[in-house]
Amino acid sequence: MANTQAIHWIATTHGTWLHGDVRGSWRNGKLIGPDPFLEEAIQQRMAHDAVVLSPGEIVMVACEIGRTVIEQQQRVLAATIQPTHLHLVLAPLREDVKKTIARFMKRTADLVLAVRHQCGKPCLHLWTQGQFPVFIFDDDHLCNAIDYVRRHNTRCGRSADPYDWIDPLFPPDQPRRKPGQNGPAI
Repeated sequence: MANTQAIHWIATTHGTWLHGDVRGSWRNGKLIGPDPFLEEAIQQRMAHDAVVLSPGEIVMVACEIGRTVIEQQQRVLAATIQPTHLHLVLAPLREDVKKTIARFMKRTADLVLAVRHQCGKPCLHLWTQGQFPVFIFDDDHLCNAIDYVRRHNTRCGRSADPYDWIDPLFPPDQPRRKPGQNGPAI
């Protein structure tokens, strides 16, 4: 997409963010608000438990994303992998974002689901169906997205950029200028 500075991709693990959730959700291309009756109805229809990543599975997902990033020569500006979701801030891509996201989802799911199967904890899905990229077109949005993702890491005791495959746009401890303040934007 022309003039895209970055893409903020969010993925949730299966069953951890249902339609009707108080945080909102997308349904048929529209943002819907809290609906406890809808959320309960969907929860009752779930054939499998919600998926929450263990600390070991978080490491597996991080390593697989790192391998994929290196193989595909992609640049990740910020990343966090949490028990119920992940965030990646990707520099502009050389391929369609849907293909990139599908690759991340498939490779991480194949790995985690295979290990769960071997351990006697079979599970059919790792990620929520669908793709949720947010295209970033300006410096403020980009800096806010990076800061948001880094805060996820520091809140759980990790460094702001915990993975060696992250190529940060600016150091986490460096004061940065807001766009338009005495010089070029970040």
